[in-house]
Amino acid sequence: MAKRSYKKYMKQNTTKDYSLWKLFAISFFGMLLVFTFLIKSFTPSVDVSIGDYKHEEEFDNSEEMKKIVDGRLAMIQDEDQGKNFTEAISKNEDVQKEINKSTIISEDSVAEALKSQPIDPVYKVFIGSYTSAEQAKVAKDIIAESGSNLTPIVKCIGSNNYTLQVGIFKNKNSAEALLYTIQQNHLPGRIIQEY
Repeated sequence: MAKRSYKKYMKQNTTKDYSLWKLFAISFFGMLLVFTFLIKSFTPSVDVSIGDYKHEEEFDNSEEMKKIVDGRLAMIQDEDQGKNFTEAISKNEDVQKEINKSTIISEDSVAEALKSQPIDPVYKVFIGSYTSAEQAKVAKDIIAESGSNLTPIVKCIGSNNYTLQVGIFKNKNSAEALLYTIQQNHLPGRIIQEY
């Protein structure tokens, strides 16, 4: 008989264990829901959508920067193709009128005037020095993708030497400002002054 009473006692204890597990599961998930709603109500609403919301002002500023950079790149590419700044400027009608007036003046007086006027230097800002065009192109892509707002172009400076030209300026302070930006991005930049 003692065996039967022990078995009944054990059956009663096992049913209590299942009820405890049910109680634990229900209370756990209930508290999880309560805390989830409480946390959601206390946190601020933040819009995290990507690409849906656009500021027009940001795009306007970037377009203006692209126009400035595109103008500088066009000047650099013209220089690489052998065109001078004076050739680019001579496209304007005002400059053509001045050229027509200057043809009246004798060639000797023009030569003397050019000798007496000092030639303004041009400051070019370069990044790095590479032994192959492929290395320079890879560096150009890395710099362009880094988000530093630099748009370099590959320039050959010798038989097997390449560099990245970032800007060309008539003002040394502007060139130094760009060089400072380059150095803040931990890039090896330099300024070369040409006449």
